[in-house]
Amino acid sequence: VMLPLLRGRVFHVTKEENFEDIRRSGWIYSKQQARLAFTPRQPENSYGCKRGWVSLYDLSDPTDAEIKEALIRYWFLRTIRHESPQVYLIVAESAWSSLISWKRASREVGGKEFFIPFVEAWYPGDVPLQLVADSLVVKGRRSPR
Repeated sequence: VMLPLLRGRVFHVTKEENFEDIRRSGWIYSKQQARLAFTPRQPENSYGCKRGWVSLYDLSDPTDAEIKEALIRYWFLRTIRHESPQVYLIVAESAWSSLISWKRASREVGGKEFFIPFVEAWYPGDVPLQLVADSLVVKGRRSPR
């Protein structure tokens, strides 16, 4: 359901309560980012977090096969039931040229630090809210049995 809405975009995912802090401050702060919302790895081994960068998902360019591989291996768009709603902050295209690609992480650290191949990117520092073009709020719900 979400993939068609996110294809061709770059976005940051956060919990609704964190979004309220982002909205008040006007910034997505790298230091307050506990971890990518849907990724079970810890930030102490995360390529971007170790450098003070904000983690993003970049679906602007990967092929269908690359997205499928990332979904299978890292389950990065799973819906989380019984949690607070998730907010997808869509990054403006004007900021894309500043992004750091997963390819750089692969060249620099290989498998020594965590990153999601094909779909992860980073903004080098804190992201001003002016670079967020749109947002989507997604609420999980139970499947009828």
